Amino acid sequence: MKIIDTIVKFQSDIMPPKNDFIEAQIKKCGIDPIRWAIIEINENELTLSVAGIKT
Repeated sequence: MKIIDTIVKFQSDIMPPKNDFIEAQIKKCGIDPIRWAIIEINENELTLSVAGIKT
């Protein structure tokens, strides 16, 4: 098990996105999220700071 801290970017057609949607996008990146925070929104692109377990 390895805990990482990284930046993740993805698109969302619905604003504000639901927590379940955000966590599903993080899991698609191969990370089981421990904590995350939206740090930037540019139109429909979200930038998140994510800490989690790399799967």
